[in-house]
Amino acid sequence: MKILFIAYPQYADFEIAHTLFFLRKAGKATIVTATVNGTSVESLGGLYTSSQLAIEDVSLQEYALILLSGGDGIDEIMDNQHVQSLLQEAVSLQVPIASICASAVLLGKAGLLQNKAFTCLPNTYEMFKKAFNGAIYTGANIEVSDAFITAKGTAFAEFTVAVGRTLRIWKDEGHAAHTLRFCKGDL
Repeated sequence: MKILFIAYPQYADFEIAHTLFFLRKAGKATIVTATVNGTSVESLGGLYTSSQLAIEDVSLQEYALILLSGGDGIDEIMDNQHVQSLLQEAVSLQVPIASICASAVLLGKAGLLQNKAFTCLPNTYEMFKKAFNGAIYTGANIEVSDAFITAKGTAFAEFTVAVGRTLRIWKDEGHAAHTLRFCKGDL
């Protein structure tokens, strides 16, 4: 199973850390990192993330999921046509998109949230309200549909479990519950 992670300058590495861990550990997934121009980026936490390819070179048929982190640099890629086209193609190919926090802006800018329930942090919603025109903001910790998972940046534990459910990597609901407790530090 291959997962496409789209990285950009100042992405929130902490929001997806547990998700990446469980995708690799429980899902035996290969993570492929793409950036807008195929070059390395620095995360909010100061991690330098190497890119394996540019977004325009991605062949979506190879991937089981697209993973999008939130972060302070979302405005640097939200109007990028290659990003928008890739996300639109994912929906048409039924490749699920897991979007946490500010990355919901990318879904909105690609026109994918029309009449769809989604969530992110309230300040993200207010700051980028125009990108969400026609979408249904719930303010819930997480929203899951056939095409998308959206979550608040503070709901990374629930996000991890939802991604695992979407990809069917949990052995059973007990495994999913154990993962949630692990991510929340309740073990």
